[in-house]
Amino acid sequence: MRSRELIFILLAILYIPFHANARSKEEIKSMPELESIEEMLQFAAKQQHKPYRHGAEGPNAFDCSGFTRFCYKRLGITLNRSSIDQPKQGKKIRFKRHLKEGDLVFYRGSKGRKVGHVGIVYRKREGKKFDFIHASTSKGIMIEDSETKYFKKRYKKARRITSDRDIRKARKRFMKEIKELNEAKEKLEQKNEQREPKETKVSPKQEETKKGKASQQTHTVAKGDTLYNISKRYGCSVEDLKRWNHLKDNSISLGQELIIK
Repeated sequence: MRSRELIFILLAILYIPFHANARSKEEIKSMPELESIEEMLQFAAKQQHKPYRHGAEGPNAFDCSGFTRFCYKRLGITLNRSSIDQPKQGKKIRFKRHLKEGDLVFYRGSKGRKVGHVGIVYRKREGKKFDFIHASTSKGIMIEDSETKYFKKRYKKARRITSDRDIRKARKRFMKEIKELNEAKEKLEQKNEQREPKETKVSPKQEETKKGKASQQTHTVAKGDTLYNISKRYGCSVEDLKRWNHLKDNSISLGQELIIK
């Protein structure tokens, strides 16, 4: 019984670090502008010779973590701002020989043993050798050999942030979402169009009647009114008043409604 419990304890101890190191790559949270790691590295190479400036993250100047952050944004990934925090992202790469293009490589600073610098693997060579692109404090954006004495002795760790497969899946997902959004928008527009009242055609006769009604008014006969003084008030003739109101003579009564056109 004790030996079995011991086996379980040993398995648990072995599983914990394995599980911790098996952390998945970084999630792509927005539509990638570029389609692959290779395209991202081509984009990074175009930034060469731009100057180093502390706290800058492009597009005209960079510090080391600002540069890696700037490049990875083109893949829909937001890296942490500092080189100290960026190693907390992505998947740990234990050995240099397992490095791939696009991986982040970290170096200790000139003071102490903590991470103080970061770059991106630009080209993997034989064995543990590689070239990386980074923001050099003295030369700006440049491609450097990992075997350079200064960097070889300061190498600390590496992280894999994403892969071409992850990028393809993310682009496919976002394109599907955009398509669905556009389709929903079209349906809504069609629905709104159906709700809008349709214009009804009006015949010339109806239009004339409509205009006639809109232009006519009424006059209520008051004490002392005659057809003559009413006609003068409205600028028409007595005959007009008689015709509009179907009067046979000039007789009108108090309170009578007369149509004035």
